[in-house]
Amino acid sequence: MNMNEVSSTTLIDLMSDKHLFLRKKVAELDGEELNRTETHILAVVETAVKVSISEIGRAVNLTRQGTHKSVLGLIERGYLEESQDTDNRRDRYVRLTSKGQQACDRQLAVKRELELEIAQKLGQEHVEWLKRLLVEEWI
Repeated sequence: MNMNEVSSTTLIDLMSDKHLFLRKKVAELDGEELNRTETHILAVVETAVKVSISEIGRAVNLTRQGTHKSVLGLIERGYLEESQDTDNRRDRYVRLTSKGQQACDRQLAVKRELELEIAQKLGQEHVEWLKRLLVEEWI
């Protein structure tokens, strides 16, 4: 892409294109048979102390039906397990199984490997600069 193409492309489009490319690359390098929605769900569950299926749906921006289908698939394949709240039996939560945690750990390793490759091309100082920009509250 030359500079004329860059000026005619929006920041949003450029960021979206890189995001999609990197997500595909992570999936390709990981080798795990999880789709992007499933890896996003696992990441949400990994960072939460206690999370319900409806909270997962809000976090990954999925419909109730889509969230239930994805979560049940992850439970059936052994990545997640369901539990009930001890105080309120109607409240049900999910957590990672050891298989789910291993999948998250592999994803993190792949992401770190890709970040090193990016740093080799752009330079570590540019990667750190990009990361600082992305954590800023600008949108």
